[in-house]
Amino acid sequence: MKFPTSFNLAIPFLDNRYMAIGRSDTMHELITLMESVYEETIIGSDINIVKHLFYYLKADGKEIDFIYNEMETMAVVEEIFEDSLTMHVPDFNEAGQRRARVRFEIMNILYQFEIIILDVRSSILTIKIPTELQSMQLRQNKRLPVDDLFMNFIILFRSLSGGAREVGKNLYAERRFPHLMKEIRRDKPNLKLINIMVTDYIKTVSQDYKIVIFKDDDSVDDIEAMIRGILSHTDKSIYISDCSKIESYIEKLDDEYLCNFHEEYNKLKKDLSEDETKGYFLEIQKLQNREFMVSYVITAIRIYGEVIGYIKVFTTAMDRYAIVYPQAIFIHELSEISNYAFTKVAIQVTSFEEYTHSTKIVDISMDGLLFEITNRKLFNYLKRHNIIKMNIPLSSDVILKIRGAIVRYIERDGLYYLGVNFFDSNPGDMLNLETYLFEKSMNILSE
Repeated sequence: MKFPTSFNLAIPFLDNRYMAIGRSDTMHELITLMESVYEETIIGSDINIVKHLFYYLKADGKEIDFIYNEMETMAVVEEIFEDSLTMHVPDFNEAGQRRARVRFEIMNILYQFEIIILDVRSSILTIKIPTELQSMQLRQNKRLPVDDLFMNFIILFRSLSGGAREVGKNLYAERRFPHLMKEIRRDKPNLKLINIMVTDYIKTVSQDYKIVIFKDDDSVDDIEAMIRGILSHTDKSIYISDCSKIESYIEKLDDEYLCNFHEEYNKLKKDLSEDETKGYFLEIQKLQNREFMVSYVITAIRIYGEVIGYIKVFTTAMDRYAIVYPQAIFIHELSEISNYAFTKVAIQVTSFEEYTHSTKIVDISMDGLLFEITNRKLFNYLKRHNIIKMNIPLSSDVILKIRGAIVRYIERDGLYYLGVNFFDSNPGDMLNLETYLFEKSMNILSE
């Protein structure tokens, strides 16, 4: 069953679904509330109504969405003056623009304002208070706070790199790795089967390979440390096409997916002479030549986007051939897909096992929900892979299976909150959710 989403945080600022607003009953209620807290009198002008919205945000310590240069972050109101206010925007980086947008919700109404930035002092911004109410959207379904509702979830494939779906690249990958792609789309991929598939794909390039998983007590040499550093600080795979040529190690490899030791060569030149730097990489080349190495590609193994190991595929003098560029790209793409599969499995086997619903839901409505996690790595990973399938047990007999898109990311007091908009569900699930919300709200009212 598919249903429309009535509230979407990604709606453009002046979407026609917003309307100009005046003094609604809710606004009068808010004004009355704020006049009981602050002595300033509402005299009927829009700027004072807007000002009292910000007074409310400050008094309640509410975080608001701050959109600047197409980047979204969180902000809090610090001080309010006659026609301006200051707000704290952590890690703010000025980009030459003095206009931004703010977005917040009060009493089930979403407000949005375009603002002018008057002054910037590190992360403290002074903005001009808008002189009129600009836009709003009334939520059709109010969110209901819950303290006894939990869920588990899985990530759903959208693209190799996450974010917007890259149709051409996805189709290419599906044609190149059809069986692997079919397996990772399952709700619970078989890790053993994935391992067999990945191994078979690697062997189409070379029979020589090794898999390295990092350990906390690893003692590594300079070459190993350099390899790990490259994999950790780039999204690329290391490719040395010909171990007999020093140029393969240090000449710039201008490629979107592959790199060599060119950047490390330039960094080392800052501390050593050019001859000493070149001599260092000549020693690496000699060492690998003594191992009869002809060519190799090293690609990262990642979980939650963090490097935990790597796969090294290589050829030796006994093989009598080298790994060519298309084969290196093949290994790189294979690792991207595998990493997605490993992370999907990791989410399940750590704290999201079937029937173990351990992810806390903070509030829920017919449109979406807010849930809480404690894993920062997972929080950052979900910023890219933000399409999820949720299993929500309303009772022992009723488990909702709903798909949604994560649209809000909030970090507060060491916890991480993610807001989801629903976009698809199984038949009957929304009716069950509606019944649950009605009964829950009646219980709250009776209390």
